[in-house]
Amino acid sequence: MLDCEQHVIKAFEYGAKGYLVKNVGSDELIFSIKHVSKGGRYLCEDLTMSFIQSGIERLKGKNFEVEPIELDLTSRELEVLELLGEGYTNLEISKKLFLSKRTVEGHRQNLIDKTKSKKYAGIDQICGVEWIDSLNKTIL
Repeated sequence: MLDCEQHVIKAFEYGAKGYLVKNVGSDELIFSIKHVSKGGRYLCEDLTMSFIQSGIERLKGKNFEVEPIELDLTSRELEVLELLGEGYTNLEISKKLFLSKRTVEGHRQNLIDKTKSKKYAGIDQICGVEWIDSLNKTIL
């Protein structure tokens, strides 16, 4: 119900897995429940966009540039990365790509190594569709 940044942060600090404001639509509510039940974390779209806008406002006027990084990812690693970004498990990815679960785990470990992530959560955090799209454009 509370859409203040401090309340949201505290909720996640105290173990919340999801946070919605009371005016979310039924589709988003159902999606968030399913996502959290699969082990994910969820912040409603309104709050996400509000936080992004807040971050943009804080960075305005600062000389802040993000340098693109070049990664040498194989086409198979890109496929695995995209499916990770969509929330699939290693087993689900292995079935989708007709690979063994162990092979998928190897690709996932390669992604962690190449992106210099410290753990699986690090690779999951960069698995947004927009990031994958921009990565594909950089590689191609």
